Parts: sequence; structure tokens; C-alpha cells
Amino acid sequence: MIISLEQYKAIVGITETSLDSRIEALIPVVEDDYLAIRGKEFDTDSEGNTIYPAGSVSTAAEMISYKILTSKGNVGTVSETIGDYAVGFSTDLLHGYPRSTVQKIRRYARAK
Repeated sequence: MIISLEQYKAIVGITETSLDSRIEALIPVVEDDYLAIRGKEFDTDSEGNTIYPAGSVSTAAEMISYKILTSKGNVGTVSETIGDYAVGFSTDLLHGYPRSTVQKIRRYARAK
């Protein structure tokens, strides 16, 4: 799992539990989208454990936040707050996510 519920909530500053089931449902969706954008599977170590690229947790958090905000029909939201975390998005989308988020994934896919 690229990000856990606890990691996401810590990153965005959410302490209440009202969004937990939604976030847990979005985590595998976001991981699938991340892999589709990346265009290759994650590396594994000698024991078969997945090695996630540097920065993938924060990128996944951005993707989850975007999905939460746009599920209400707020595509292209310029600014909104979830808990203590404020986020703004533009209408410049690639693969259904802001271009800036997708570019982070592509950068990590090429980096070695």
C-alpha cells in the first residue's frame, strides 16, 4: 500500500474519523492510478517487498485529496480545506489529476 489511512490523516492534519471509510476506499484507487501514470510496476527488494519511490506518499496524499474534493463535483477547485490542510487545484488536468501531480509521478518513474 502506497499510503496508509494514518499517514494520509497525519499529512493533511485530519483528526476526525468521518472521512476514514472514504479515504480507505480511495487508497487502492489512487495506487492503481499512480501505477497507470507511472507506466511500470514498483520495484521490489530481495524479499519481495515493494519499494515505493521517494515522494510517492506525499504525491498519493495529493491524489487522495483531489479525489475527495472532486467527488463533490468541484473539478478544478481553486482552493478548499480538509481538516487543517488547505489545497488548491487548477483545471489543467492529465489522467484526471492536476498536471503538477502527474509530473511528480513521471519524474519519479525516470529517476534511479
